Amino acid sequence: MTNELPVLVGIDGSRDGLIALIWAAAYAALHHAPLHAVYVLDDEREVGGGPPSIGADDGTEVLGDALEELDRLGFRDASLEVRHGHPAQALHELSERSVALVVGRRGMGGFAELVLGSTSQACTALATKVPLIVVPDTWDPAGPAHQRIVVGVDGSVEGQDALRFAFELAAATGAEILGVHATEVREKYPDPGKWFDPARQPWIETSDELLTQALEGWTAKYPDVAVQQGGVADHPVLVLARESQNADLVVVGGLGRTAFSELRMGSVARGLLHHSHCPVAVVHHPES
Repeated sequence: MTNELPVLVGIDGSRDGLIALIWAAAYAALHHAPLHAVYVLDDEREVGGGPPSIGADDGTEVLGDALEELDRLGFRDASLEVRHGHPAQALHELSERSVALVVGRRGMGGFAELVLGSTSQACTALATKVPLIVVPDTWDPAGPAHQRIVVGVDGSVEGQDALRFAFELAAATGAEILGVHATEVREKYPDPGKWFDPARQPWIETSDELLTQALEGWTAKYPDVAVQQGGVADHPVLVLARESQNADLVVVGGLGRTAFSELRMGSVARGLLHHSHCPVAVVHHPES
């Protein structure tokens, strides 16, 4: 079934932009969707109001590089354009008519106002209607697939959207799901010496129960998808970054009721986007 809405990808002439383009093309092909690649010239970065200088960037070279890459990939159903404005805002507006938004973690040109990519960080807060995928410069498009999708699970209703996204992608690619719930013990439990049974780890039991409840509906809907789960006593960023070393994608929700709730724009989001070894998908609840 062909999807009429495109997969939107931000390009900027950097290696980051090209690997984001590669990821987006593969995702578009998987979903039988067209690809829309956009280079945003940030007008606020232009100095002076006179005529363009000789050799000024008009986007021609960036679009040419993108076309060469798409030709190498054999991807034909793509449109490319140059826009003017703030990159994050322009991509946000275009994302409302797309199935997903893909950006690189870092880059040059219009995407480099902040290190960690102002565009990827701003879009984490803005892209509330479609999944946002941030592709790190450490991801190797030519590397072997791990066939594993890691999902940060917090037990919230909003987090079910992240699980839906992960299971749909796992079913389409044959990947397995690893559901992870992280608990920072020092904030929730007393000193182990005060427990009646010091060998017992109540946070693991609670996490496993939460994971089972959150995953059971999806395992029933997708019985052919292999699923693992793990409750971990550690900070969510450390857990997800560690698991990302052996994953093709880490999926998290945009809002939640635990530490993962900071993923709208807080420290967990910044930490994960900075430290993940594989692409990260932030899936917002439509009403959040």
